[in-house]
Amino acid sequence: MQEKLNSVEKFAILNAEPENYCSQAKSILSEVGTAHYEEMSRQDLLARIEDYEVLITRLGNTIDREVIDRGRRLRFIVTATTGLDHIDVAYAEEKGIQVLSLKGQTEFLRTVRATAELTVGLALSLIRHIHHAHPSVLGGVWDRDLFRGNELYGKTAGIIGMGRLGSIVAGYFKAFGMRVIGYDPHGTSDHLDEKVASLDHLLAESDLVSVHVSYDETTRGLLNGPRLSKMKTGSYLINTSRGGIIDESALLDELVSGRIAGAALDVLCGEPHIDSRHPLVAHAKENPNVLIVPHIGGNTYESFIKTEVFMAKLLKQSVEQERGGI
Repeated sequence: MQEKLNSVEKFAILNAEPENYCSQAKSILSEVGTAHYEEMSRQDLLARIEDYEVLITRLGNTIDREVIDRGRRLRFIVTATTGLDHIDVAYAEEKGIQVLSLKGQTEFLRTVRATAELTVGLALSLIRHIHHAHPSVLGGVWDRDLFRGNELYGKTAGIIGMGRLGSIVAGYFKAFGMRVIGYDPHGTSDHLDEKVASLDHLLAESDLVSVHVSYDETTRGLLNGPRLSKMKTGSYLINTSRGGIIDESALLDELVSGRIAGAALDVLCGEPHIDSRHPLVAHAKENPNVLIVPHIGGNTYESFIKTEVFMAKLLKQSVEQERGGI
């Protein structure tokens, strides 16, 4: 168990991914302690984490047992994300460290729609070949017949996971005139035309499948080979959730065979350590049916400001509660 701090002592705060960190959040942090802002590699983080009570991170660093053990003074790990697969939460809590995140902050998160908007953007780019039409023009070719695509209107969208994002995306697709069906053992949405009882049924019925589930032991490999083989022939797959939810090798097989017409992916297994050798990236370089972007779902100025301020306030509140209990 970490030692408690004196109630009048200010915390030393390390923001290890501070690029464009907003001034409003910095002002709030100054009320909590003395903050140091510096982009850090893993080796830098390991060497210097022992000097801080608070670590603020995004997705660039993996906060595993090694980092946590080095952070002998850590009281809080703060991440403005809903997914927590980049942090060993159980080990941190075992060490007496609170992990503060956006997970479960439903009311606030309804105002943060960047990932939902990207989902629609990826779908449109994929089925209309926008991601290939633009560079074609830049290369001096003006030929629209190379890029005849499909429409969303009249198609069936299948939403896996009817939480906040799934529900918002369902509403967006509904606005395009799509029939929207959803699968979720726990949640639903007013935007659905039908909530289906099985994932296999959704996959077989949908022209476009969009994934919006949390990543944990129950969803790892949810879309495995047998499941992907049940997707409607000629359908499209969008994933803005987490890479580990899809068996990427099986997805590649289905893309090569043509059963799945295309996939747009904001996330991949092993990120952020992805390069051109990744099988799906290598395939995308030679084939137009895969669109990959580097986890930019929540990467908007508006969402960063909202979430940074929210998390800074949450940290301040948590610190005050801890000090009040000393």
